[in-house]
Amino acid sequence: MRILLILSTLFYLSSCTSYKQLQYLQGNIDSTQYSQFKVPEQRIQKGDQISIAVFSDNASASAMFNGSGGIQQPSGGLPSGNSGAVVSGVGSVYDVDQDGNIFFPQVGKLNVEGLTRDGLKGLLDSKLKDKYLINPYYTIRFLNLKITVFGDVRSPGIYPLVRENTNIFEALTLAGDLTEYGKRDNILVIREKDGKRVFARIDLTRPDVFNSPYYYLQQNDMVFVDMRKSKSNRIDEAWTRNISLGFSIISLMFLIVNFFR
Repeated sequence: MRILLILSTLFYLSSCTSYKQLQYLQGNIDSTQYSQFKVPEQRIQKGDQISIAVFSDNASASAMFNGSGGIQQPSGGLPSGNSGAVVSGVGSVYDVDQDGNIFFPQVGKLNVEGLTRDGLKGLLDSKLKDKYLINPYYTIRFLNLKITVFGDVRSPGIYPLVRENTNIFEALTLAGDLTEYGKRDNILVIREKDGKRVFARIDLTRPDVFNSPYYYLQQNDMVFVDMRKSKSNRIDEAWTRNISLGFSIISLMFLIVNFFR
C-alpha cells in the first residue's frame, strides 16, 4: 500500500515542471549594471539583399545610379549569378554574390561583405564623390533579414525580421516562446561569421544575458532550444499522466477497501 502511494507521488512529481525551470531572468536585476548598452550594427553578408538609393546636389546626375528599371549590368558583360540591381521603391536592390560582391552602375564590382552601412557609404563616396557627384548621400537598407528558431519552441520556423538587431527574447516570442520542456539556461546561437560557423550558448535565466554579444541577433542566425532530460526520458507525456492517475485510483481503492474491512 505504501509502495503504491510512493510510486504514485513520484510519477506525479516527474510530470510536473518547477517554477524555477520556467522562469527567465532569475534573481535581482541591477539596473545600473545593465542600463548601458550598444546595439551592434548589421554587417553585409553573402546572400544578402540590400537596397541603395543615391542622392546628391544634382538629381539628374544621381539618377544614373538609381537606374530606370530592369537589371543594371556591369560594364564588360554580365556577372556570374544575379548580382545586378533591380529598381524598387526603396532604391536599387542588389544581391550580394558568393564572393561578397555587388555590381554597381558606372563603377562595376564592389566587395561589400563585412561592411556596415557607414562602411558602404564610405566605399561609395570613394567611387562617386567629386568624380560623378557633388555631396552624395545614400539610403541603404537590408531587405532579406531572417532568423531560424527551432527545437523545443511552440512554433519553430524561419522568421523574417521587420527591423534589424532583434534580440533573443523577441526571436523566441516570434516562435511562440519555449515549451515547458525547453532549456532556458542553455540556448544555442549559431552564427556565420567570416566564412565560419560560430557556436555560442546563452543563459536566459541570468540577467547578464543582456551583456552577451549574442543577445542581439544578426541576419541568418539560428537559435536552437534543447529539451530538458525529463522530456527525453518521458516516452509519452499523456501516458505518464495516465499511469499517475491509474496509481492514484488504485491507491484510493485500497484506502476504501481497508476502510470497510
